[in-house]
Amino acid sequence: MLRSPDDRAPGDAELGSALRRLADAGDRVAAHLWLVAQPELFGPAARRHPLGDTWRGALRRHLAGEPDEALARLVGAPIGATGVDAVQVHCFAGAHHLVAGELDRAAADVEEAELAAAGCRMPAAAEAIARLGVLLAAAGGDEAAARGGPDPAAGLARGDLGLFRLMVHLDLADHTLGTGDAGRALRHAEAAVRLTEATGCTGHEPYALSLVAAAKCQLGRLEDALADGAAGQRLRDLAGVASDEGFALATLGTVHRRRREPRQARQALEQALAALDAGPRRPSLRVGVLAELARVRAADDLRAARELAERAVTLAGDAERPYALLARGWVALLAGDTARAHHDAADARTGATLDRRQATLVQALQLTVLAAADPRAATGLLDDAAALCQELGDRAEEAAIRLIAARLQGRRARRGAEGAEQQLRRCGVRLDPGVADGLTAITLRVPAVVVHTLGDFRVFRAGKVVPYGEWQSKKARDLLKMLVAHRGRAVPRSRLMELLWPDETPARTGNRLSVLLSTLRRVLGSRQGDGRGAVLADRSSVAIDLNVVDVDVEAFLTAAEEAQAAQRAGAPDAPRLLVRADELYGGDFLADDPYDDWAQPLREEAQAAHTSVLRGLVQHAADTDQQLSYLMRLVHRDPYDEDAHLELVQVLRSAGRHGEAERRYRAYADRMRELGITPAGRPAPAQPARPAAESARGSGPPGARRVPAQRPPSWSEVGGGTHPPVLSFRPGPARRALIHHSA
Repeated sequence: MLRSPDDRAPGDAELGSALRRLADAGDRVAAHLWLVAQPELFGPAARRHPLGDTWRGALRRHLAGEPDEALARLVGAPIGATGVDAVQVHCFAGAHHLVAGELDRAAADVEEAELAAAGCRMPAAAEAIARLGVLLAAAGGDEAAARGGPDPAAGLARGDLGLFRLMVHLDLADHTLGTGDAGRALRHAEAAVRLTEATGCTGHEPYALSLVAAAKCQLGRLEDALADGAAGQRLRDLAGVASDEGFALATLGTVHRRRREPRQARQALEQALAALDAGPRRPSLRVGVLAELARVRAADDLRAARELAERAVTLAGDAERPYALLARGWVALLAGDTARAHHDAADARTGATLDRRQATLVQALQLTVLAAADPRAATGLLDDAAALCQELGDRAEEAAIRLIAARLQGRRARRGAEGAEQQLRRCGVRLDPGVADGLTAITLRVPAVVVHTLGDFRVFRAGKVVPYGEWQSKKARDLLKMLVAHRGRAVPRSRLMELLWPDETPARTGNRLSVLLSTLRRVLGSRQGDGRGAVLADRSSVAIDLNVVDVDVEAFLTAAEEAQAAQRAGAPDAPRLLVRADELYGGDFLADDPYDDWAQPLREEAQAAHTSVLRGLVQHAADTDQQLSYLMRLVHRDPYDEDAHLELVQVLRSAGRHGEAERRYRAYADRMRELGITPAGRPAPAQPARPAAESARGSGPPGARRVPAQRPPSWSEVGGGTHPPVLSFRPGPARRALIHHSA
């Protein structure tokens, strides 16, 4: 005959020792139950009261691995009952609710326990209630109340005092993590780790390490968080401890999500859900795991991500709702549902503000900006979010916000973006798009209009080239080129008409210009929200809005300016900035319109900037071949660049490539003579004048070789011997002479 589950559980004499063993093994519910238990009640069955059977049966269910069933028996006890067994029932229920994060219900259990103890003369009952009150205060984040009265550990055995202090620190750490005060949480979690070692309560070390990892994750110390979380998981696996495994795996998943590693994050979070299904009921933790998993699944399956986010919102209580709304909002934003994202961001922002959950508020502010019709107009909120991150000490999230702000500002904040990217890499954050967050949202944003003017002229709208036929006329394309050439400055309508139709009067071309402007607006589109488009026009002038249109020449000039500034300052990142600027230069500005005067100023400015970039790259070249490549590009750009010619000759000579050096010097000398300039270097010694007859007969002993009278000296001879000449690379007169010669 099969025995009932109660028959298989420990008997009365074994309940206390079994509970303590489970507490030592790392079961936090068992530890709390042990601390609020009244030892006198673990006695003979003759002293039993019906409520004694209730708490004993619940305890057996917990020891048998059925914590939810245990709590169900406890909450079914009659309200208003008195006596020591009633006190024990309510204290045990309070311990279960406390560890589950249901603090309001735990507080109600404490009140019921106090009422039940009103006519009870047993000191252990009052002491158990006092200890439960201290633990509840700790779980609520009240450090002063957690310290209790003069002796909050009254009635505890000496060996249990360390366990009591350990639970207080763990409960404080858990609460402060939830409120976003990661600094306080880390202090309490690290104190708990030290206590596990000092008191021998090593079964609780894995959970304490998970709390340390979670706190460091909130502080942006992601590398350390990953190490601590993994260490805690290894200890748990070695000890075979299943308690709080869901929290440990959820913490690892969150760390991987913040590091933007979707595969590792998904694996940990799905295991966390499985652990929660097999373990005690943790509704708030389940909501957090679902929200995190939704943001991770957005990397590969937006439909699954939206379903997970909806489940999180449905299950969330008031405390967890803002975080769940954030997950749904981020996923909606990546799916293109900006209306849902904006709505969820507003609700999450309100809830986080009311609950003073600053870490959640930081995310809500980011989502508010990126879901706005005009994110650039809302970037002030990102400053608020960055300030909150500074208060929280989260350097990784602050860097992410700075990067988002910089990318929204475009070319004007390129250096800020570079610094933010470096900080994120130092924090262990990958920059590839993936999980649902602000970095992915800003990375996937395709500029409404991108204009390529360096080399071939092309216009991209939403990532695709605008077909030639859509322009309807070449004049519409020319109008855009002219506006770009003026770099966002307003151009008088009369000037545009003069450039577009030079042989006709303004009276005949005014309407034509209006038609071209309509075509241009239609091709480029308008910005969402306020309807303001890429073309700004009034009755007297027209301009291109560089805040709406991304122009490659503007990006290049900004990058070149930053690189040159770094070069002048001797900054260590100067070589990288120079390479980046060089990569952005796709060719001369409007190379297919070489004779249009209106394009010449910007073309020459870009060419000069690129020349300066190449000169900087020559200085930082890693080897001779790279140096020669940059010098040859300089010479090809400007055949009359005297400095580039001479340096090219010197580098070739130093590399032992004498024949090529000779040819390059002759090419240089020919270019200089075209300008009427004597090539650099000392002239060969003058030959003494000889009579014509002697010249005809020759001189010297018979058989001596004659030196040709009109042979141009080689560059080595110009140097006065077999050694290369000492060449000066001061700016030569070639460019000035070229200008004069052209004039």
